[in-house]
Parts: sequence; C-alpha cells; structure tokens
Amino acid sequence: MATNLHIASSLAKDKLYSDVSPKDLEWTLASGSSTETQTFYLTTDEGHFAFVQMIHSSIGLWSPTIQFTARFFGAGINTFKSVNMSNFKLSDDRRSATADNMEITLNPECNKYKVTLKHNQDLIVSFELERVDRGFKIGEGKTFFGKDKTSGFVEHKFWPKCKTSGNIVVDGKAFDITGTALFVHAIQGMRPHLIASRWNFLDFQSPTVSLAMLEFETTPHYGSKKVNQGSLIINDKLIGVSVKNVVEFLETEPDLQTGYHIPKEIHYTWDGITLDTKEEFKASLKIRPQVLMDKIDVLKEVPYVLKKIVQSFVAKPFIYQWFNEATANITVGNNPTISVSGKLFNEATFIS
Repeated sequence: MATNLHIASSLAKDKLYSDVSPKDLEWTLASGSSTETQTFYLTTDEGHFAFVQMIHSSIGLWSPTIQFTARFFGAGINTFKSVNMSNFKLSDDRRSATADNMEITLNPECNKYKVTLKHNQDLIVSFELERVDRGFKIGEGKTFFGKDKTSGFVEHKFWPKCKTSGNIVVDGKAFDITGTALFVHAIQGMRPHLIASRWNFLDFQSPTVSLAMLEFETTPHYGSKKVNQGSLIINDKLIGVSVKNVVEFLETEPDLQTGYHIPKEIHYTWDGITLDTKEEFKASLKIRPQVLMDKIDVLKEVPYVLKKIVQSFVAKPFIYQWFNEATANITVGNNPTISVSGKLFNEATFIS
C-alpha cells in the first residue's frame, strides 16, 4: 500500500546525518503556499533568553508577507514583537536577506551570521553568531506529503550550537547577549494547518552540553505520525543526531481558554548512534516547567490572508513557551552517565 507520507529519516535509510551545505542556507522563496523562516535562539551568559526570526510567507497568488518576530526574556523584562516588513531583498547568492527593519548577513565562509534589527526605539538588536563544529540535516532534510510527494514538504536545517556576541536594547535598557545559540532554517512547503496538529521543540544549552529536538505530529490525513529529529553536542563537538526520540507529557492540565491540555511535566528522550565511533548514545531530560514565558495566540500574529485560510480549517492555534533551569542525563557508549545543568527553552504548539 502506497504511503502518503515520506519521512526524511526513512528516505535517508542508514545515512541519517548530512552536513548543511552553503546551498542549504539559501532562501528558496518557494512558489505556491509556503513559509520560510530563519530563527536564532540565544541563551546568554547572563542567564537571559532571546530569539529573533525572519519569516517569508507566500499564499498562492497574493504578494508574499515578510515579518520579524523577536523576544527578550530576563532581568524582569518579557517583551515580544511581531512586525510586518516590506522591501525584502536577497543578496546575489541568496544567503543574506534584508528588509525595512532587519538584516541577516551570512559571511562568504558560510559559518557566521550577522543579524541587526531595529523597531523604533523599543527594540534594537545587533549580534554575530558563529557555528560551532558543524550543522546537520536528517538525510536530505525534507519530509514529503502525498503519495507522489507533490502535496508539499517540510524541511529543516540546523546549526545545533553557535557562539554569539552582541547587544540588545529593550525599552532603552541594554543587555549583553554574548552566549550560545541554536540556528534553524525551516521551510513549510504547504499550508501549515495541513502539515501538523502538534509541534514540540527544545533547545538546551549548558557550558559543555547542547541538546536540540524538533517534533511534529502529522494531521490524521497523513496518519497522525510523529516525526522527530534531535542532536547532541558535547564539548563543542557534534556527537550524533537521532530520530528515535520521544516527547512524553507525563502530566497535563486543561487550559480553559484554549481547551488544550498543557503539559505540567515533560520527559524528553534521545536515542541515537554517535557519528564517529558508532556507539549508542542516550539522553533524557525531565522538566516540570515553572516559568511560562508566553502563550501566543497565533492568529493574532499571522498575516490577514493566512489568518482567514487557517480559521477555515482549525480551531485555535496556540504556542506555549517556557524558559527554565533543567538537568540532562547523557550516556555515550559504555561511559558513565553524566548529569549536566543548563538553561532550557521549550515550546509546545497546538494547532488542531
């Protein structure tokens, strides 16, 4: 029986890991209905959190919509901005992008970004982000939808650990955002409500260990399948990537506003093979999130045309974001299990 879902890890077979090439860092601006994002998740040495994202959305025949979203959380400040932009332009090599308020520039060596963003005087961002070791994608990075792979696709490329330096000014207060980061270049080559009913995302950063995980659960039309990918970095070296990962909500409570059951305790597990020594590695992280950073009503933030389309098909898409201290347990091969404390940004998205 032909399947209507072709998962990146299944297509890759035994070669899960692929490097992120310069071509992978080009903006594709795919035709039809597609959303392309570059997102920088920053965990600062001072214990604060920030993310900056550029979004390019196309819906059929309408003109593309360009947005930035940005957040800073720390020192008693919790600010989120979502602003439409115009005058979007790409560099000749398509690896750098500019718009009214924002500029993302990739260096010729394709290992360092410079990001600047200015929104009135409320938010001014300037930082450099340099890749540590190497990036990854699972296989060719794409999961395809439809029996003949033509209904759409989802694509993700990661730099799982980066070093950052720079500053952010929020409401006149300046903060040093030197620290570590995760970078993700993502493309949703179809309308988002057709892809998944749930998403889970995790970015754990400590001085010695970095963990990342991204999971989506397809809609019932595509079998309600969970598609997961993750990575483990130890001492600035990419140890391995994994797809046999699990996100388990151990305890939930209903959100009366949205009707969704929100996790009170989550258990994340990674299970993979190291890239160099071909040993098994396992990691686990259990968290009872105490600090809810935000609950984002997606329909308040998306462009009007997309909002009307999504409203026709789904109830209320919401994103829940937390930022907490956490401890991860890691075992590589026959080595003793190590426990590492760090900062955890995790996200649960409910679409339908």
